Amino acid sequence: MKIKIGNWMICAPLAILFGAGLALAQDHVSVPLHDPSRPANVIVNTMNGSITVKGYDGKEVVIEGHGDARRRSEPPAGMHRINENPGLDVEEDNNTVRIKTGLMASGSITIQVPRQSSLNLKTMNGGTINVENVSGEIDANNMNGKVVITNVSGSVVASSMNGSVVVSLDRVTPNKAMSFSTMNGTVDVTLPADVKANVKMKAENGDIFTDFDVKVSGSQQPEVLDNRGRNGKYKVRVDRTFYGTINGGGPEMTFSTYNGRILIHKK
Repeated sequence: MKIKIGNWMICAPLAILFGAGLALAQDHVSVPLHDPSRPANVIVNTMNGSITVKGYDGKEVVIEGHGDARRRSEPPAGMHRINENPGLDVEEDNNTVRIKTGLMASGSITIQVPRQSSLNLKTMNGGTINVENVSGEIDANNMNGKVVITNVSGSVVASSMNGSVVVSLDRVTPNKAMSFSTMNGTVDVTLPADVKANVKMKAENGDIFTDFDVKVSGSQQPEVLDNRGRNGKYKVRVDRTFYGTINGGGPEMTFSTYNGRILIHKK
């Protein structure tokens, strides 16, 4: 396959690696798909930095990598840095495009994908996952940062450990389960007015709000944790999970946060 870097076109059998051997302020890679008539499947895995994915009316996956000076050491007096690029490892195989950065690389990645694309995005530290104008299956996981997904169609699984999860869906895939979760932050999800779903909602230390007419079926039954055991205690736990249906019910949608609130909007 052919890969474009700036104004240069090179050939690669399957994978290409950009790292210390290629000194660019910005990595720019255009990846042609094996079959442009079919949707793309884009998989991104990075350790440090943001991931931004935008759908566009094109047939290639276009990747730009930007170095992050905030995580770099200051140059000695009179000297300047020449390895600003974060380094990219890109592989295309049968319409699946895999994108990785080096283990210690720091920077942001901006990707343009055909609108009909599925995404699997993961980042660990110091960045936000942003997705917009994509139609397909989206799985976004950010360990320490926000997940923001807007103007998308299909199905979404979005999660964070430390950051808010904000999702706005124009259309949903029928009979497809979805999940929106964080440990520390708000879960804010906007769904089409006619969506049908069985909802499972849990805000351990927060409130749940919605403008949908949710038919709440209650929470789980109290669980006896200690029935007069060796310490003579009787201990009961009531789970804060609530169940309900929207528009008569449908596939399961899970909303959960430990420290934060849940907002479920009608589009």
